[in-house]
Amino acid sequence: MGEEKFNNSESESKEQERINLYTYLAVLVKYRRFIFFNFILVCIIIALFSLFLPNWYRAKTTLLPPEKGGSGIGLPSSLLGEFSAFSGLSLPVTATPSDIFAAILKSRSVIEPVIQKENLLKVYKVKKLEDGRKAFFSHLQVKVENEGIISIKFEDKNRERAARVANLLVEELDRVNQMTSTSKAKNARIFIEERLNQTQASLKAAEDSLRIFQERNRAIVLDEQMKASVQAAAELKAQMVSAEIEMNVLGKNMSPNHPQIQQLRTRIKEIRKQLEILESGSQDSLGNKVLGVPFSQAPSLSLELVRLSREVKIQEKLFELLTQQYEQYKIEETKDTPTVQVLDKATPPEKKFRPKRANLVLIAGIASLFLSVIFSFGLEYIERTKRRQPADFKKLEEIISVVRKDLVGLKNIITFRKKRS
Repeated sequence: MGEEKFNNSESESKEQERINLYTYLAVLVKYRRFIFFNFILVCIIIALFSLFLPNWYRAKTTLLPPEKGGSGIGLPSSLLGEFSAFSGLSLPVTATPSDIFAAILKSRSVIEPVIQKENLLKVYKVKKLEDGRKAFFSHLQVKVENEGIISIKFEDKNRERAARVANLLVEELDRVNQMTSTSKAKNARIFIEERLNQTQASLKAAEDSLRIFQERNRAIVLDEQMKASVQAAAELKAQMVSAEIEMNVLGKNMSPNHPQIQQLRTRIKEIRKQLEILESGSQDSLGNKVLGVPFSQAPSLSLELVRLSREVKIQEKLFELLTQQYEQYKIEETKDTPTVQVLDKATPPEKKFRPKRANLVLIAGIASLFLSVIFSFGLEYIERTKRRQPADFKKLEEIISVVRKDLVGLKNIITFRKKRS
């Protein structure tokens, strides 16, 4: 008996599904002409409308990844701190040189000259430069692709202008980079020039002091081991001053916690330790002397000679080092070589980028089918409610009447405000 009831309920369920499916198909067949003609009409309207839409063209140029290193300044590595303050860009410490170039391309320093050169405020029909930048950004795409390649894409209604703007962005990027590099080289050159003058004076004073001492004490000479220690101390002192100069130059553009500055600070600390060992001597874990004769254990006259000789050697090394750096920064200051390497220059595109008229028609057609089907089922529901449930239909009419009144009132308010303005 129970099995028979189960079979009956299953057959009723299948019958109900067939009835519902038939009902849905019947509604679609009933309103087939409405759905079909609505689809055709929407597609024709959208197709005609798309013909009046302006064509937009996208020009593209690509840049090779900037070099990580270089001469004394190291442009990409130093630009990170420079442009964070220069253009208000927020960049992480781990940003690659390509990321830095991409950020600079979006800065006001690069974009505003391009807007002015191409008179884009008139093209975008705006008066304020800020509005012009917003419109410009909406048509600009800068992306760092695989292997650090930088792509610059710009859209415009004029294909020639699209290519010109893309290439102008590269030119402005190169100009800003060269300007920053020259400014940094000039500041470094001035700083090193001051140190060079001080070192030259110190070298002269040290040489005079050594000469006077040797004239007074002609018999005093240094053994070979002490000469080697003096030479080692001079080398270490020159390395320490070199690291301090580099830290001072980088410290003008980077925060004190930057990894490069912390690395230089650690290096200076280690060099100081080595100098202290030369001064006072040191022992290994077994108690053996690392240095046979540290400076502190030399006889008094010999110690004086050691110190004077060491000072001369140190000043000579510093003078040699600073002279090399000074000449290097002078070359950087006057150098006018390109800082950006273009892989593919932008050319006027042959095909439009948008609008994609076929896609517009397809999307509009699918949307019209969907809305037409929903509208058809809505009409069918209202018709059946009116026929089978008059009371519910009356309530539905009241709801529609209330909504219609609200819409009319809203329309009157909008019309009244327009007349007053």
